[in-house]
This record gives sequence, structure tokens and C-alpha cells, in this order.
Amino acid sequence: MAFAGVVLAFISVFLFVSLAVGILMIAAQWKLYKKAGEHGWAALIPFYSQYVLVKITWGNGWLFLLYLVPIGNFIFAIATNIKLARVFGKSGGYAAGLIFLSFIFLPMLAFGSAQYLGSDEKKSRGVIIATAVTGVAYILLIVILTVTGAVVGLSQYQKGESVYVDGDNGYDDRGGAEAVEDWEEEFYDHDGYDDYDEQQDFDDGVSPDDYEPMEGYDDFIKVPLTDGDSTVEVPVLRSEYLTVSDSSVVSLEDGIMTSLYMSYAYDDPSSVISELVDMQVDSMSDMPEYYANVTADELISGDGFALQQINYDSISYDGTSYPCFDILKCDVVDDDYVILMLTVDNSSATEDTKELLHDACEVYGIDFEFD
Repeated sequence: MAFAGVVLAFISVFLFVSLAVGILMIAAQWKLYKKAGEHGWAALIPFYSQYVLVKITWGNGWLFLLYLVPIGNFIFAIATNIKLARVFGKSGGYAAGLIFLSFIFLPMLAFGSAQYLGSDEKKSRGVIIATAVTGVAYILLIVILTVTGAVVGLSQYQKGESVYVDGDNGYDDRGGAEAVEDWEEEFYDHDGYDDYDEQQDFDDGVSPDDYEPMEGYDDFIKVPLTDGDSTVEVPVLRSEYLTVSDSSVVSLEDGIMTSLYMSYAYDDPSSVISELVDMQVDSMSDMPEYYANVTADELISGDGFALQQINYDSISYDGTSYPCFDILKCDVVDDDYVILMLTVDNSSATEDTKELLHDACEVYGIDFEFD
């Protein structure tokens, strides 16, 4: 409590002294302007006060605009204080006092016996040029830094647009999901799946052999999902890392993860995907120790679907950065949604990853550009 009282007393004294000094400076300016034959009340008006000060020192009040020049205004302010001392018959030492201890020397100048001798226009041109050149140089520096930052940012963004994997365990470059098609009718079985009651509530340890293989794609099986009222069979990667529940399924193989879940159609597919992408981008951006260069491609939509791609670098425990991406897609199936996240993790890529991704894009109706 005693310490808080001391702090409060210090703040109160500081505010009181600051207010007193402020009033003293305004009064000094008022007196100074009257000595120079100007209106004392000009000290109360922002900008006009500077105009009057420059008028009585430089002889041209409009030069006060140089106060607005960034960085260069320091040069102009020093020169103005030197001239202020001179027009009241004071030496360079007094000018130094005005520059560094104005709250002492300005009242002394105003309330003392010093008389106004008229404006001083000597050696003015060099100061004006120095002020202008310094300001322009500062602005150019800011422009250069801004452009450089933009170029670096663009290069980082472009880096996020290209995926590569060193060595022989992955594919070399990534194109992008630039167009999509509706899922082919054969990949959706929405007939009710009569035996679903016997298949539901699978645990993490389920085997891909428990499900029907997908014709034409050896690496995919068909898994039933339900929202409680209806059932849809969806294609998913055949993998020992398979997790199935009533409305979702996740599978991982060769650095590719297929995650699908079924829900009621509650909004426009574009809005659904846009919201999911925004949430994921925000979440990744908040974890710079795990993700970098997080960007999202343009949202693509059509009749009954929407799709968007997220690009990012995944940072491993040893600091190695692996370019990766997710493709999120929402398909309308009758009155339901099937939402897909197709993830490519280059840190786990193998020689089979590119071919597996190619098949996955065909299965899920994604026109992916392979370079």
C-alpha cells in the first residue's frame, strides 16, 4: 500500500509539473509573439502558432510547412531556434539553450529585456535544401524498404506454391487443384446400405479387409458413413492406419491422408469450404513453430461442390521444412454433405506417393495439375 501511495504521488506531481510547464510555454510564446508585433493568441492555435514563429524568425511564415517533412523537420527546427535567438539579439549559446532546455530559455527570452530586431534571412537557402533533401531521402528509403519487403513476401508466397522433396522418396513438384469435376456416380452408393447396422461403430483397429474393395482402384476401399438418417459409401485409402466411426473415416498411406465425414447440408458448399479453410489457415498461422508460408489458393465451386487448396511448409522436430498441402472439398449427395480433406505430407512421401495422389484425385473428382 505504501509503495502504491508513493507511485500515485509521483504520478500526480509529474502531471502537475507537466501542466505547469505547458501553461508557462504557451504564456512565453504569447509574450514573444507580442514582442515581435504579432497576435499573442496565435500561441493557442495549432499550425498557425508555427506559422507565426517561422514568420518572425525566417521572414516567410509559409516555410512552417517544412515542419511536416519527416526527419528533415529536425534540421528545420534547430535552424529556427538558432534564428529565434538571433532575432532577439542573443548568441549561439542561447540558441543551444532554446534547443535543449526550451522550457527554461524560452520564458527567459519572452519575459526578459530582449527586444525583437526583425526576421533573419541569412543563410536560409542551405537549411531549406537540407531539410527537403533529408525528407526526400527518408521517404525514398521507406519506399525501398517497403518494395523490398513486398518482393521478399512474394517470393515466400511463391515458395509456398511449389512442393519439392529432396532424394528419391517423393515427387519433385506440385501443380495444383485448378479445376474439379463432380464425383462419378459409381463412387457414391446412396441406396441405404442394408447391412450398415452390422458395420457401424468401428474402432481404430479395424482392418481394410472388412470393407469392399473399389473396382478399378486397388488402393481404395468403400466405407459406409451415416448422418443418422441416410448412409453413403465413400472411397478411402486402403491402409492399416484406418479409423472409422459412424460419420467419419480417416486413412493414411505413403504420406497421403484421406479424411472424410458426412453431415447434413446446412449451408452453401462454397461457404462451408471457405469457413473451414479460414479456420485452418488461422490455426496454422498461430503455430509458427510447426507451420510456415501458409497460403490458400482460390476457391473453386460448381454445381454441387466446392474446393480449395491450402499450401504450407511443415516444420519437423529438427527444424527441417517440408512443403505440404491440403485439398478440402465439399460434395452434395442428395440432401447431405460429404466433406473431404486430402492431405499430402512430403515428410512421409515415398516413391509411390505421386501415383497414389493421382488415383486419389481421380477417385474424388479433382482435376489436379501434375508437373
